Amino acid sequence: MIKEKRLARRQPLRYTAWVAVTAEQRLGCVVSDISDTGARIDVQDSNAIPDQFVLLLSSNGAARRFCRVVWRKPTQMGVKFERSLADAANATLTPKADAQAAPAPDAAAAPAIVEAAKTE
Repeated sequence: MIKEKRLARRQPLRYTAWVAVTAEQRLGCVVSDISDTGARIDVQDSNAIPDQFVLLLSSNGAARRFCRVVWRKPTQMGVKFERSLADAANATLTPKADAQAAPAPDAAAAPAIVEAAKTE
């Protein structure tokens, strides 16, 4: 039997989201499952996604997470969340501007992410 290595419990989910490749370019994706620390994302072509990106959980970008890819398959990726939801809410899509933002305490877990995205 395979031992579960994840620190946070996953929640199955089918939620439309967007990968912000650049400030102007967004690629559609589907979040397949999510936890406090990361997610599995279905994409058309995982090679078109950079190793670090912003995952937009709402069309206006109000709910977002900064992600780092930890594994890739042709149409799926596993990502680790690099910042808390509170940090992401105050951030822009420009890394230089984000570096100047003050750090915020960790936000609530995956249910809060999903609920924030649902309010869109």
